[in-house]
Amino acid sequence: MSPQSEPAPEPPAQPSITASVTVSGLEAQILRDLAAVLGRTPEELAIEHAAGVLPIPSGPLADWGLFDGPPDLAAGAGDWLHEGSGR
Repeated sequence: MSPQSEPAPEPPAQPSITASVTVSGLEAQILRDLAAVLGRTPEELAIEHAAGVLPIPSGPLADWGLFDGPPDLAAGAGDWLHEGSGR
C-alpha cells in the first residue's frame, strides 16, 4: 500500500477590521461638495476625514476666497465674448 498524501494546510486567515463612519451636518455637506468637485465619493472622503488625513476647517467657510477676479466680471463678459468672436 502506498501512503496517502495529506492535504496541504490552509494558510491562516488575514485579520481584518470593518468600520463605518458617519458624518453629519455642515461637515457632511462640505465632504459631499468636495467629493463632487474632486470626482470622488463622499464615503472615501469621510473615511479620510475620520482618519485625520483630510481636515475640515472649523472657521466660517464664507470667508474663503474662491474667486479673486473683479466684482464686475460678469457685467463685461458679453462684450468680451463678442469681441473675441470677430463681431
